Amino acid sequence: MDKLDLRQAFFHAHPDPMWIYDIATLAFLDVNAAAERKYGWSRAEFLAMSLEDIRPAEDIEKLRAQIDGTTDAIDTSGVWRYLTRAGRMVFVDVVSHELEYGGRAARFVSARDVTRLVELERERTAMLESISDGFFTLDAEDRFTFLNGQAEAYLDRPRAELLGRNVWEAFPEARDKIFKAAVETAVERRQTQRFTEYLDPPGRWFQSAVHPADNGGVTVYFRDVTAERAAETQLRLLEQAVSHLNDVVLITEANPIEEASGGPRVVYVNDAFVRTTGYEKAEIIGRTPRLLQGADTSQAEVDRIRDALARGESVRAELVNYTRHGAPFWVEMDIVPIALDGVAHTHFVSVQRDITERRTAQEAMRLGEERFQLMARATNDVVWDWDIARDALWWNSNLQDLFGYSPAQDLTPVEFWSQHTHPDDRDRVQAGFTAALESSQTIWRAEYRFQKADGRYAAVADRGFIIRDDAGRPTRAVGSMLDVTERRELEESVRQSQKLEAIGQLTGGVAHDFNNLLTVILNNAEGLEEALADQPSLKDLASMTIQAAERGAELTSRLLAVARRQALKPTNLDLGTLVRNLRPLLRRTLSEDIEIEIVAPANLWLVEADSGQVEVALLNLAINARDAMSGGGKLTLRLDNVGEGRAPPTGDLGIRRPCVRLAVSDTGQGMPKAVLSRAFEPFFTTKPVGKGSGLGLSMVYGFIKQTGGEARIRSAPGKGATVELFFPSLARGTSATPVPARPRLGKGGCEHIMVVEDDAFVRENLTVQLRALGYRVTTAEGAAEALAGLPDDIDLLFTDVVMPGGMNGRDLAIRALTLRPGLRVLFTSGYSRDALLTEGRLPPGVQLLGKPYRRHELADKVREVLDAEPLALA
Repeated sequence: MDKLDLRQAFFHAHPDPMWIYDIATLAFLDVNAAAERKYGWSRAEFLAMSLEDIRPAEDIEKLRAQIDGTTDAIDTSGVWRYLTRAGRMVFVDVVSHELEYGGRAARFVSARDVTRLVELERERTAMLESISDGFFTLDAEDRFTFLNGQAEAYLDRPRAELLGRNVWEAFPEARDKIFKAAVETAVERRQTQRFTEYLDPPGRWFQSAVHPADNGGVTVYFRDVTAERAAETQLRLLEQAVSHLNDVVLITEANPIEEASGGPRVVYVNDAFVRTTGYEKAEIIGRTPRLLQGADTSQAEVDRIRDALARGESVRAELVNYTRHGAPFWVEMDIVPIALDGVAHTHFVSVQRDITERRTAQEAMRLGEERFQLMARATNDVVWDWDIARDALWWNSNLQDLFGYSPAQDLTPVEFWSQHTHPDDRDRVQAGFTAALESSQTIWRAEYRFQKADGRYAAVADRGFIIRDDAGRPTRAVGSMLDVTERRELEESVRQSQKLEAIGQLTGGVAHDFNNLLTVILNNAEGLEEALADQPSLKDLASMTIQAAERGAELTSRLLAVARRQALKPTNLDLGTLVRNLRPLLRRTLSEDIEIEIVAPANLWLVEADSGQVEVALLNLAINARDAMSGGGKLTLRLDNVGEGRAPPTGDLGIRRPCVRLAVSDTGQGMPKAVLSRAFEPFFTTKPVGKGSGLGLSMVYGFIKQTGGEARIRSAPGKGATVELFFPSLARGTSATPVPARPRLGKGGCEHIMVVEDDAFVRENLTVQLRALGYRVTTAEGAAEALAGLPDDIDLLFTDVVMPGGMNGRDLAIRALTLRPGLRVLFTSGYSRDALLTEGRLPPGVQLLGKPYRRHELADKVREVLDAEPLALA
């Protein structure tokens, strides 16, 4: 094939529209197949038309002026508007050169469709950083107002150094270049100026386009064409144009096409083929292009290409080829059958583009999206993805699992998020997110309340990553929302426990000494009351002393309950039975205008709790409800079983476990949010001075926490209040503890009792009381003294729990039982925090007489222990 044939083959097979027209008449002399496909006229119709027929009427005058003013052999005339047969306007970048065609002076035109580029130029603000060309703008004073990243690289200057500077001051060497004249001409004539110029530094050829701007300045596109210039010096005309291309141009004979015959033979490749594949031209000429195929080449795609070419059809395909060194690369190829001298399908022209980077990017994007979807499905968080430009929000399926909303198949509007954010949090959260978007930060965090489908609000911790474009504008945000309701409730519970711990530390010390004093006061006052039976005025004073001491004991007991330091005696308890049995007492406690309703199913699980303290807690709640319903109302006590999934975290470790819920509801005035948040605080009360101690609800809270359960309050102004107590349930099949019949106890005896008490007043008083009951008494001030003088005939060790000297009452009892097996032990204490109690409960069989105590309580308890089985302590 000679050079003319090659030019004809290139002309007819090239994917860009090309034509030849008469310079004098503008009549079309020849067009290629791409022009027919692009503009819709057949070749015969084109040959009956002129160049003016495919140009808008308003462009004809400029067309004539441009043609008349063109003197260069090769002209880059810029972007022009053309019309298709259907009337659609397209923008094309025209390159032409003079030639002689059929004896006429003509021009060869290559008209590349740049419609999309023109459209993109109008939207260039969003994509200037991503284009491969260098781009910058100058204002009317020739100062830089914008540079993209490629311009920085080409000019080897950071944009921060150039923005605002005069271009001629920044690059004084450019004053003597074509560039300066192009800028001036573009501004003066309001016409785009195109030129190619060598710049040193950086020692490269650049092809530039200077466009006038509306502000009196210019916009400049420029790209490195050094390699193209080098190739241009070696080739001429059509061969030069083909060699310039970065795309591979490969021409084969049309036959034989079948693989069995060896396939079509290559007759021409351009330099791009050598660069892309590593094969020299001599290594491929005369051989089949199937030489480039390998293991990952799709046979199905190869067969599709062969079938299309066998039918004489053009075909576009994407295929994996291999370099000479075995490296795979992706190509996008357009193969066109061409005919020379009227012979059908003499050759195939293939224009191939290396799309390895694009396919790699597409695969990376696919894998990234796949991983994102897998992560979104695997995590327990609610994952969201906000397309900021489209104002559309996507959620993963956990939105339904955790919050009850079903994500739509399409993107959910961002208003969904705003509408379900708690009104009190909405402005703060939206302001924070907006501030993050408007700043340069990439991470946004917030914690707020988000409404579930059932109307309840969950505390959520939300964290988002903000994705920005090269200009720093936010385009997308991806994040996750974590339900931290339980965590925050547990933290609040810990804070409350810490408060109670501090109160307990104070209360414990006070309770120990105070109860010792009250014990002496009570016992002596009772003695005086009996002795003064015939002197009413003095007896009344003794009675008042007893009442005052009892009130002091009650206050100390309340403080210990608040601080979770009281000694509990839990049993296997049916709360339904207990609550129903308590109705008469509740009826007497409440006014007649308050209705009482008890809802207790028959299949309630059993719990382990101190029945007496449960009754006290319910009475406290009933009294609070009574005070809230001054005009009458309804008190409802409702019990139900709560499974592990719906139960709140309980105990020090915050573990969810099955519970029995006891809810006490009233129809009273309710509580505002500020009061509700402090309702369980010790000493907090809204009642007038002297009307309440502020210990009622805190006692209930302390008791339920000491039991291992949880308490919650729900209330709102005008909507009453509900206090929920959650008691951890016992294993199924557990039986309720029977209520033991109270034995008829004597008032005294003759046994030998050792009293160990470090408080002299209490020890002396106790000795008097026991001896008055007929007992023999030996005393000791501390544990060491007791062990040293432990009588052989000792029947009962009556010891205080908390004592100085490094050995408490429990330690003493263990040592004494070792020395005197079968010994009975009775403990007494006004505060027995760690020495005796296990998680606030007395171990089985351990007997405790809490201080202060009455004389009859002392007599009964001593007799009870002496008559009971011996204690075994470990």
